[in-house]
Amino acid sequence: MCSIARRNLNDGDRDRPLSARPRARRTQMYGICKKWLRSMTAGAICLLAALIDMHAVAAARGGLASENPLAAEHVDALPTDIRRAVAIRKRACGNKAAAAHYFSVSIEAGGRRFVSLHFEDFVCANRAAVCVADRCLHEVYLESHGRYRIVFRTHASDLKLINAGAAGIEVTDGTSRQFFRWNGRRFVSVRTIKNGW
Repeated sequence: MCSIARRNLNDGDRDRPLSARPRARRTQMYGICKKWLRSMTAGAICLLAALIDMHAVAAARGGLASENPLAAEHVDALPTDIRRAVAIRKRACGNKAAAAHYFSVSIEAGGRRFVSLHFEDFVCANRAAVCVADRCLHEVYLESHGRYRIVFRTHASDLKLINAGAAGIEVTDGTSRQFFRWNGRRFVSVRTIKNGW
C-alpha cells in the first residue's frame, strides 16, 4: 500500500520486514503513509463535492426533482382539441385544471399518433365527474391532419397504449384485461383475459 515509502529506505532495509527495520525508518515510513492517506482522503472529498455539484446543476436544468407533480402545465401543453375536451371535465370538477405528469401519454404506431388521457391523474374536486368507484375515465385521441378526435373512451382501472406495429390498447378492469387493435377506423376488441388467463 505504501510503496512510495520504500524509495526513501536504504537498500538494505527494503527486503526486511517492517518489525526488523530500525525504529527511525519505521517512523519515517509511517509518516509517509499517513500523508498519503490524507491526500487520498482529500481527493475523495473533492470528488464527492464535484459529484454533488453536478447533481445540483442537473436538477437546476429541469430534472424531475424540480418538477411540480400536480401542475396546470401538464394540461396546458396538450394540443388545442384535447385541451377543449379537458376544459369540459374541468368545469364539471369545479376547480382549476391540473394533472400529474402521466395524465397524457402518446405513442406513434402504424404511421399514426395516438394520445391517451388518464383521469385518475387529473385533479378533480368532484371525483364523481371522472371516476366511478375505482374505475376512472380514460380517453384515446387520434391525430389526423393536425387535428385530434376521440376514438376510444372507457371507465377502467387502467389503460395502456401498445405499439405492436399497429396501435393497440390494453384495458385493465379489476381482474380482467381486454385488448383492442386499431383497424384503421376504430379500436376493435381482440380478446379478453379473465383472472390472469
